[in-house]
Amino acid sequence: MAMARERKPLAVALAVALLLGLCRGDVVQFIFGDSLSDAGNNNYLTKSLARAATPWYGIDFGSGMPNGRFCNGRTVADIVGDKMGLPRPPAFLDPSLDADTIFKNGVNYASGGGGILNETSSLFIQRFSLYKQIELFQGTQAFMREKIGAAAAGKFFGEGYYVVAMGANDFINNYLLPVYSDSWTYNGDTFVKYMVDTLDAQLRLLHALGARRLTFFGLGPMGCIPLQRYLTSSGGCQESTNKLARSFNTQASSLLARLSASLPNATFRFGDAYDYFQDIIDRPYMHGFNNSRAPCCTLGRIRPTLTCTPLSTLCKDRSKYVFWDEYHPTDRANELIALETLRKLNITVVSNATSS
Repeated sequence: MAMARERKPLAVALAVALLLGLCRGDVVQFIFGDSLSDAGNNNYLTKSLARAATPWYGIDFGSGMPNGRFCNGRTVADIVGDKMGLPRPPAFLDPSLDADTIFKNGVNYASGGGGILNETSSLFIQRFSLYKQIELFQGTQAFMREKIGAAAAGKFFGEGYYVVAMGANDFINNYLLPVYSDSWTYNGDTFVKYMVDTLDAQLRLLHALGARRLTFFGLGPMGCIPLQRYLTSSGGCQESTNKLARSFNTQASSLLARLSASLPNATFRFGDAYDYFQDIIDRPYMHGFNNSRAPCCTLGRIRPTLTCTPLSTLCKDRSKYVFWDEYHPTDRANELIALETLRKLNITVVSNATSS
């Protein structure tokens, strides 16, 4: 009974603060994604083989210590939110996450290795697929309903911004690896259809759970990441992999348009920076870089090292490299990609956005 009496004032206070905050336009983000958006979830998955828990990850972020981001600095999701004037949501598994933090900042469910398909990246042992992330979001909703009541929670989640950024692992760590059954069950066209059909059901589920403003970030030229280049005899981009990314983007973009037109009160948008990212890779000097082929963080001449390690050496100037490790772009590349995504979405950028 005493605990119930304590919860009631908290619920009332949070509900009042919520209504006042939403009247002022204070809204938060709920982010679903993979290692390109992970803000620390996988660091709490102690058995996962996809973690950014060691130096030199995070060297250009805050204190310079590893924070779970698979980058030297910020992710695209960080930067997009910053430029929109939105608070950065903490990782779902952050032990400090509570109702007040969720109310003020939202939640990031992104997980390194995560995919649209449940079977993707199973070799990493632990990771959150998109369906699992949505399940965790449902738990967050139940938690907030208990804290602030159903009506206030419904308004809170209905006013939020939703970001979904996934799909690369479904190719890189599933379809393109013969150890996964999907690689011999499907061809390129049928696999992309399988992905998009699954994504369709997932986005409809998010809408049913209250998501009204949602942006899906499309894939970049994943055939040009250093690991894919290393696997070619010429060191060039794998065009067959890039073709899969473009096919997925085309179909996912059409899906978002259909859902936005058909689902009640939905504004579902497709964030696309593929061509711009390809131009950065093809003409790095035109964008302020001097290397778009190799990762900044390497273990001497040993390639591929897959992750950045404490034994790795760093490039002389991290702002001049497009890629941080074998998979992920640097902070500077992420900033350019984020700005291009916002430009194509016609979203106004705020001037006081944080830079770390």
